[in-house]
Amino acid sequence: MGYLPHLRHDREHPDRLVLDAAQQATGVLVGLARAWREDPAGIDTLLGEIADLEDRSRAAVRGGAGLADSVHAVDQVAEQLLAEAGGAQFQLSIKRDRHAAHQARRIAEEARRMADALDLHANTITREVEDAEDRRTARREAELAQARALLAPLGRDITAAEQFAPSL
Repeated sequence: MGYLPHLRHDREHPDRLVLDAAQQATGVLVGLARAWREDPAGIDTLLGEIADLEDRSRAAVRGGAGLADSVHAVDQVAEQLLAEAGGAQFQLSIKRDRHAAHQARRIAEEARRMADALDLHANTITREVEDAEDRRTARREAELAQARALLAPLGRDITAAEQFAPSL
């Protein structure tokens, strides 16, 4: 389906999902190549400007400055470049016929499939995070129980608050 990016599993990390927009990017790249053929100097200038703005953004981040202005400037130039390349909008059928209905259904089906897959992926991640948190909590509780057992013969009772409070 060429209208939406598609989900796939990462070949190197099968437990990760990748949102692949290569089909959509191909049309934009073709438009960019055509725009470059018509105006190489203008497209070169815009591409150079994007690279320079991106370099300045990275330098600003390293220097502790904010990103807002830099990102906005990059976005503006990128939008101008996309407009020169013919845009990144993928037109749907303007007719109100069976083809348009079929097209809309296929997009909706793909969006539902992606939503289901992403929901399942999010649930898996949530379970993994919760399991890791449970293991950390159990480990801390075991360490606290061990500390209590060591201090009990000394007549000392340690509470969780005492364990984590700074000593006076």
